[in-house]
Formats: sequence, C-alpha cells, structure tokens
Amino acid sequence: MFDSVSDWRNAVRRVPNHGAVVRSWVRRVEVLPILGVLVAGTLVAAASPVSDSFVGRGKAYNDKGQWDQAIKELDEAIRFDPSSANAFLNRGNAHRGKGELDQAIQDYDQAIKLNPLGALAYLHRGKVYNDKGEYDRAIVDFDSAIRLDVTDANAFLNRGNSHRARGEEDLALQDYDQAIKRNPNDAVTYINRGKVYNDKGQYGRAIEDFDRAVQLNPKDANAFLNRGNAYHGKGNSARAIQDYDQALRLNPNDAVTYINRGKAYTDKSQYDRAIADFDHAIELNPNDANAFLNRGNAYHAKGEQDRALRDYDQARNLKPNDAVALNSSDRR
Repeated sequence: MFDSVSDWRNAVRRVPNHGAVVRSWVRRVEVLPILGVLVAGTLVAAASPVSDSFVGRGKAYNDKGQWDQAIKELDEAIRFDPSSANAFLNRGNAHRGKGELDQAIQDYDQAIKLNPLGALAYLHRGKVYNDKGEYDRAIVDFDSAIRLDVTDANAFLNRGNSHRARGEEDLALQDYDQAIKRNPNDAVTYINRGKVYNDKGQYGRAIEDFDRAVQLNPKDANAFLNRGNAYHGKGNSARAIQDYDQALRLNPNDAVTYINRGKAYTDKSQYDRAIADFDHAIELNPNDANAFLNRGNAYHAKGEQDRALRDYDQARNLKPNDAVALNSSDRR
C-alpha cells in the first residue's frame, strides 16, 4: 500500500530493471485508489507495482466476501497490466463468490492462457465445474493441478469431491486419503471422507472421521450433522439426536438438520417432536419436498391420515418425478 506518490516512485525504483517495467508514462489528472491521493499534472505509470497493488486489494476484498469491490479492484489491475494471470485468477474467484460461474470460467481460462504452468487456475476452474455439475471437466482440471503441484492437498480433496458426486466412492476415498497425507489437520477432508463411508454403510469408520473433524474444528456444525447421520445409520437414534442438537446450536438455520433430527424422533415414536422439527424445516425452506414427505410420515404414524395426505400431496407437487413422494401420495 502506498501513502504518497513518492512512496510509489521509491517502490518502482526498487524493482529490478524498473526502466523496462515502467512501460508507458501518461501526463494526466487521475485519482488512483491505491494511492489514495489526487495526482494532478504528474507522471502516472502503467507499471506492475500498481497492478500488483490492485491485485492485493482485490484479494483482500475477496477474503472479506465483498465481491463487487474485489472485481472493481481487479478490473483496474487488468487495465494496468493485461498480462497479469494473477489478476484474472483472483477476479475469477470473485465471480465464483458472486455465483457468476461462466464469468469465473472465462477469467480462469485467461489466467491459464497467460500462465499455463499455474496450478491454482486449474484448481479453481475445476471447483467451478464441480459447482456446475460438470464433474468430468472438473476432474480433468484437478488432474492438471496435481501434475503441476503434487503437494497440494486441496487438489486431491476437490477431485475426491468430483468422484463422490459421480458415485465413484473408492476413487473418492483414494483422493481423500492423499489429501489427508498432505494435510492431516483439515477438518473438511475428514468430513468428506466420512460422508463416503456413510454412503458405503461403514458407519464406524465414518464416525472415526467425524470424531477427528470435531477435534480439529469443534465449531463446524457440518461435522456434528454428519456424525449424527452416521449414528442414525447405525440405529442409535438417541446418540444421533445429541449430535443434531449440537449442530443446531452452531447453525440454527439449517433445514436439513431439522429434517434429520425429525426423522430420528420419528424412529423413536416421538411424533410431536418430529413434526415440530419438520415444521421448522418447512419455515426455513418451504420448497423442500423431503420436509413435507417426512412430516407426512410422522402424521401417518401418529394416525392423522388427512394431514399426512396433504403433506404427501405437497411433496409430490414439489418433486413430481420422485418415486418415494409419488408412492406416499397414493396412500388413500
């Protein structure tokens, strides 16, 4: 960060071969956000130190989740230095943060064109392909990221996510194992590997992973939610409810946790408590067919068939192609 024009000039002079770096000098009146001063009738350089400063500001705004401001800063970085792969990479991150996935991919494409040996652009583009459900393309990018930097645990983690989404559980486990070897203190990787063990019905191994995730990050509601799912899968509804309780203390606005706790209460024949959880889930997400379906199951078990039928009908309306909702709705 430069507090004055002289600070900026001194920074430029410290750059090796700074005469070549300063490519164009313009006499103009301009407000430079990075200088924080009005530069009137002075020489302003389109030099890499200025571009890098805009990149730094853009990254800081990205870290704060201020995506629009980050994009403005990175636009300026690119205006000063259109050859900056780092500027395109970080602007892509800002677009992804805003949910502008196609624009993010365009920026990552340009970053890769400018720096084809940069692993991060492949990694982040792969994440966007994951977001879009284009798992084959994501895996290709993660493969490239790993070839360029085999030490990066994040690339293995994200490739594992792609394999899990494709139903390739064993390949996902292999990647999560590699990620943990490289970074044994990342709670997210243990959670994701535990999810695969849940998918495979290996609840004991899943619980071990969720235990480790809780040790590493006791404030991660997702670890408690998924450990609750594992205990529920083992048939231990009481222990599952304890974990769902803790997940909701950490994240009281998660509809999925209310649904899962409601299912555990249903299994324990505590139908009123189950219905209360499904009510709460519907308040949080009135378009979740699963909440209506499970509340219908609780009403059905409780003997309130008219209410059950209304919920089954609503589940079918929200998800007309779901076989479970259709079969439940036909209970007349």
